[in-house]
Amino acid sequence: MGCLKKLVLASLVTTALCCGALLALWIWLGVEIIPNQIRDPRLLQDRSFDYIIVGAGTAGCVLANRLSENPNVTVLLVEAGDTFGAASIIPLISTAMQGTKYDWAFRTTPQKYSSHGLGNNQQLLPRGKGLGGSGQINYMLHFTGIREDFDRWERLGARDWSWHAMKPYLDKLNRAVDGEREDEDETSECNQQLTGEELYETNNHYASILSDSDKHGGSISFCSRKTTQIHPTAEGLYITEVDTRDSLLAKVFTEAPLELGSEYLFKPARYTIRNGIRWSSYHAYLRPAFRRPNLTILTSTSVAKVLFDETNRTKGILVQQATGNGPNAQSVTIAAKQEVILSAGALHTPQLLKLSGIGPKLELKRHGIALVHDSPLVGNNYFDHLNLPLFVSINATASVTMDKVLSVDTISQYLQHGQGVLATTAIAGIGSPRGGRFGIILFGMGSVDEQALRHVSNMKQDTFRAFFPSYQNTSQEGFLFLSTCHQPASRGAIFLRDRHIDSEPFFNPNYLKDRTDIECMIGAIRLAARTVRTAAFRRIGAHLHWPNVKRCSNFGPPVDGSQEEPSDRFLECILRTSALTGHHPGGTAAIGLHDEAVIDNQLRVNGVKGLRVVDASIFPAPVSGTPNSVVIAVAEKGSDIILQGAGD
Repeated sequence: MGCLKKLVLASLVTTALCCGALLALWIWLGVEIIPNQIRDPRLLQDRSFDYIIVGAGTAGCVLANRLSENPNVTVLLVEAGDTFGAASIIPLISTAMQGTKYDWAFRTTPQKYSSHGLGNNQQLLPRGKGLGGSGQINYMLHFTGIREDFDRWERLGARDWSWHAMKPYLDKLNRAVDGEREDEDETSECNQQLTGEELYETNNHYASILSDSDKHGGSISFCSRKTTQIHPTAEGLYITEVDTRDSLLAKVFTEAPLELGSEYLFKPARYTIRNGIRWSSYHAYLRPAFRRPNLTILTSTSVAKVLFDETNRTKGILVQQATGNGPNAQSVTIAAKQEVILSAGALHTPQLLKLSGIGPKLELKRHGIALVHDSPLVGNNYFDHLNLPLFVSINATASVTMDKVLSVDTISQYLQHGQGVLATTAIAGIGSPRGGRFGIILFGMGSVDEQALRHVSNMKQDTFRAFFPSYQNTSQEGFLFLSTCHQPASRGAIFLRDRHIDSEPFFNPNYLKDRTDIECMIGAIRLAARTVRTAAFRRIGAHLHWPNVKRCSNFGPPVDGSQEEPSDRFLECILRTSALTGHHPGGTAAIGLHDEAVIDNQLRVNGVKGLRVVDASIFPAPVSGTPNSVVIAVAEKGSDIILQGAGD
């Protein structure tokens, strides 16, 4: 009996030590030592900087690096959040950051034309709060737009932002040239595996989670490729492409056009991931600049408004601590000697412009905000992508399931090799007609946790269970086809709730208000259904499950197992019930040529001096896919514009 007690005690002690070691490792991974970080804005009272950047998100990190390359100028980067925890570096669990202190956790207003299967008809709008912004909680898909996107910008008034003008900046992020060369070059380069020594570099902050034996041998099953280093002070983005030799879902997806026709372009997904770790603009641009003496990073601080002198020239910003703030929070003034640059994102930037006195005259008057410049389009032109999820079951072992995610082997594979399901976001491929207005995304999640997905989607229980019929089977193999319209025509607006920076504005994207968006997304849904019926997908037993939604029962769904096509009425109904935001807001401070445009082609705010905007709010129209890498390219071009202006 004594031996049994000792054995049990030893087991408990060993377990406790292992858990303690893992907890210590987890905490260490989430700690960043930033020499030039300040958390108390009072330490900068009455200080002045050449450039003040508001928002350390995707664009802000690029600007901070590029502007501080000149040691003769001083740069202040202001961020409401702080550093992200260790969970942010693991690709698959990015959604776990939503709804936490690292997320602004906005919601839309109740939607009239969509979201009927969501709680209170509201979409959730997660936005990253901390250094790296939404680039720390997104799905890391790498996409640099298509020629038509930027030529459309120019037609809408964004002079000097055409494909020809943007291409040098896009090429910094993507080695491919253009057109068909892009597909050929990427594939040939991607088939070269990297050795362990190339993968695990000694200057990688996270490399120590890997054993020494793994750092010096073997290869990785994903194609990892580093972009050309244009700026030696920035490490640059690292692009990981799903290898069709190792991903069955990616393989069958890219084979589907052989039957669908050459007019369709289906490609493996590409991520901004390095060695199985998230590699956002925070890692690629901001971290290399941490030790520059001319860069100051002020965190846990909200910018209440931009300040102007009597000539409408920017003279600085008014800030307050982000913790415990409110109408009575102590404010601190920080002066700008040259410019203030707003990079707070498409949801925050229009709010800050209005609070600073730049916006629609009547709206500002209603909230008692002194008018600096009547700019009626601030907060308008709000667009976003929608995705409709459709579940497809398969009879092959090829997807991410809850059982796999929670297995010891999965965790061990990730910690030892930076590989496995945790090293991806489960997205296997992206496809569309060439130059088409719509597309599909293959999201390789076979089973999902009901509470977790409802937590990040706001789906009602009956809606969730209609769209995910195998929700109780944690080993179910399958995937989701996300159908989307690349160029939605619906436009919404952002309005102030009151005159305080802490008050969440009213976000009304007006999803599916324009009927052409329904027609566009129906085209995407029918493409998804056709793709499932191709021989490539039939070989893995693919079966699309049309959702049996109560409010749509008069129109469908088709009888299970039949060859019947769903009616347009049925597809419209499920779209208006459960299409979910793609988390790609933009356009709320768009570039234009006319006097009423918020921004001119040099990214200067019209009606004032010394103030620019550099983030997705300047987009005149959406890009035909995920916008994060395009935001980086815009920030690179914006940096050059600012630096060239400083030399004039």
